[in-house]
Amino acid sequence: MSLIDELEAMANAVSLTETEEIDNTICRWQSLFGYSAPEALDKITVFRASPRELIISDSHWEMVRDRKEQEGFDREAYEYWCTTTARKSYHSATMTQKEKQRLQAATFLLKLEGPLQNVDAVAGAANMASIQETVMASDSSGQSSSFCKVNGLEKIAIETFLSESNIHSAFRPTFIRISVARKELSTNSIHPTLGVDSTMPQRRLSNDTGNPQPAQDEYPVWYFFYGTLAESETLAELLGTEPAYHDAKIRGGVLGSWGDYKALVDDPSGRNMVYGKAFLVMSEEDEEPLRLYETEAYEIVRCRIEMEEGEVIDGFTFRWVGQD
Repeated sequence: MSLIDELEAMANAVSLTETEEIDNTICRWQSLFGYSAPEALDKITVFRASPRELIISDSHWEMVRDRKEQEGFDREAYEYWCTTTARKSYHSATMTQKEKQRLQAATFLLKLEGPLQNVDAVAGAANMASIQETVMASDSSGQSSSFCKVNGLEKIAIETFLSESNIHSAFRPTFIRISVARKELSTNSIHPTLGVDSTMPQRRLSNDTGNPQPAQDEYPVWYFFYGTLAESETLAELLGTEPAYHDAKIRGGVLGSWGDYKALVDDPSGRNMVYGKAFLVMSEEDEEPLRLYETEAYEIVRCRIEMEEGEVIDGFTFRWVGQD
């Protein structure tokens, strides 16, 4: 064999070894992290080309090596896992209050499956006291699955819990984002109320005052609508019936614009008047499509509705909370 032939054979052997190595690594990352083959190759390529955010020392690796290799890790995969886990923890620790509030307001449906097959497992993963509500949904083939509701902070907690698990780190939960107007009414203050800083201590109710009205689960309940919900065609399409409106007005708010839509925001002076329609929502089933229609860019707040006939009623309206 000539020298050129020998060099070519050596090059082919090296190429074959490299191909086998990357194939094995792709399979490992698929198994550990739940990536598809193209995703795994992309993650490996980026990780190898990037400066190391976290370097595992020889002594650290020797200490955990036996256990991690039994779980399917090699040193590179373990460094990648530690890097992504540290990044998530850092992001959570440096999150601003506004980001936390926005995540808390976000709603997701989590499919109950795998290690998260019941609400107790989800509550444990998200460090929640309990989960009261589950829903059933069917896919295009008609197969039904169970889901529970979690917020954005709980979603992050679940993902972190799984990534740090020695057993379930490869599992990828199914989350479905729901954009729905928030409804979180205090039972010991008038918070949230249109045009009023209802978080102040003086806004708390005394024991003999009674519960603030309307309550979280009170039905039927009056709503004040402005913009598209004050148009009978819109409401009829949402509820499947012709609405019975009452001319009405409220104080404590002022109308602005959010794209093509009207947005109600606070007017602490209380001098401005907003005119619209009052509508009696009979049940939670009727309220749900209204919340979905308004999306998470709005929240439900208490307000005083002044009917055209002169009667003043405690009710709700949708206040704009903004959206990035």
